[in-house]
Amino acid sequence: MYKIANAIENDLILEVVGVCSSEHQRPDLEEGSKICLDINNPPAEFINEVMAFKRRSVSAVNVPGWGCDIVGSIYMPESLGHGYLLAGDFFGEESDIQTYEVRACEVMCNMLSAVLMKAQFEKLASIDGLTGLMNSRAIREAFEKAFQRQKRKNSGLGAVVLADIDFFKKINDQYGHIQGDSVLQEVGMLFDSFTRKHLDVAGRYGGEEFLLIYEDSDARQVLSIVERLRQSIAGHPFKKIGPSGNPIHGESLPVTMSFGVARLQYDGVTSSKELLAIADAALYQSKEDGRNRVTLGQALASAN
Repeated sequence: MYKIANAIENDLILEVVGVCSSEHQRPDLEEGSKICLDINNPPAEFINEVMAFKRRSVSAVNVPGWGCDIVGSIYMPESLGHGYLLAGDFFGEESDIQTYEVRACEVMCNMLSAVLMKAQFEKLASIDGLTGLMNSRAIREAFEKAFQRQKRKNSGLGAVVLADIDFFKKINDQYGHIQGDSVLQEVGMLFDSFTRKHLDVAGRYGGEEFLLIYEDSDARQVLSIVERLRQSIAGHPFKKIGPSGNPIHGESLPVTMSFGVARLQYDGVTSSKELLAIADAALYQSKEDGRNRVTLGQALASAN
């Protein structure tokens, strides 16, 4: 299986994402390796890969020796990536690929195309297009599920964090909405870099406000992580956008954020709405105390 990493002018760049061969007869096809092919003049052993890509269909030219005898295209719109190629060898007699084998490959590739596109569209439906984080609907659903899980587990772990960009309206008013969008994009990038994959969840709650969920960390761990995130944002040189809409070389914009933290579970809280109110009150306290700080919710402090 190849991933079509890119297609630039006459070059087709393939990445090997999987090799199914007990004897590994193609040592040139190591998982993770990349192959650059000339679309107009490919090596003989890669003729089917190039033809399948160009035609977006199955190519079944006999390739003596090394080389796949049949390759099918798993199509995806370019906006979702360039798709994949499914390659095979020794389908029946190597020198005589049968019509039914080509048809079977076509059906398989069509099915994989449909599954991949469905998965990609579902993913896009939950992503905020500006920040790259979860969108408001998705992060609210994730928060509700996390709250319910913690109620069942009764582990005492986990926290939710509300975060807000300080003086964001002033940024928009003074520098324009293109600048504001640029700040949101970079904040999304920084949040993503501080999100532990498969452990934490981050999303754009609305406007310039963000929601972070930490299910498997105690309050002290969360406060430490969020404090590092706050420092990273405060020290980050945000791109300053000029009148033309392009970044101004050598100039940056200072941006800070305020944070409010509440534990996912403790006595007295019976709904996610109540819990979010605690985090919101802590965020408000951060703003009142001068902004650019992390505040532990009052109810969380009393529960420790």
